[in-house]
Amino acid sequence: MMDATFIDFEDSFSFNVVQALTEIGFKVKVISWRDYDKNPSSGLLVLGPGPGHPDDYQQLFPLITSWLSEERPLFGVCLGHQIFWRLQNEEVIRSKEPLHGQKIKLELTGEWREWLKIKGDVFVQRYNSLTVLSQAGLRNPYIHNFVQNDEILISRTPHVITYQFHPESIGTSFRKEFMSGVYSIMTE
Repeated sequence: MMDATFIDFEDSFSFNVVQALTEIGFKVKVISWRDYDKNPSSGLLVLGPGPGHPDDYQQLFPLITSWLSEERPLFGVCLGHQIFWRLQNEEVIRSKEPLHGQKIKLELTGEWREWLKIKGDVFVQRYNSLTVLSQAGLRNPYIHNFVQNDEILISRTPHVITYQFHPESIGTSFRKEFMSGVYSIMTE
């Protein structure tokens, strides 16, 4: 089992993500965002989903920035995806189409399908009012992004994977494959 530290932003979906991580082989320690005052010593850092804007959690930015500067593995879901992008000095803005509890079809390209090992129609469950626009992805050539409708929905580096949707949700097809994307950043 691999260790993971899950930063809980007091979201009703937090423990769904924790359960999904457990199912793919992680031993998960959950810490409230209010109590996160030092870096975990090893493993995966998970920035969970949550309410509000990433800037509401700025006191965590130096700790997360330090983690990223050491090229340690990080996984972000929804708010976690947005926090990652705020740490890249990008704007997180109101989405043109806020979606709460809605399933959308993801038009994954061949490269993403190959990386995630996904075939067939892909649907993901979204719960977000905020987004990062695709122009942000153009400013950092080291981050590989999947963009749909001008919004960054997936971002990855060799040590980071973030989703602007809920990969653990019952409304998401290929849940195990999306969660295995997390496993892959631990072994690349």
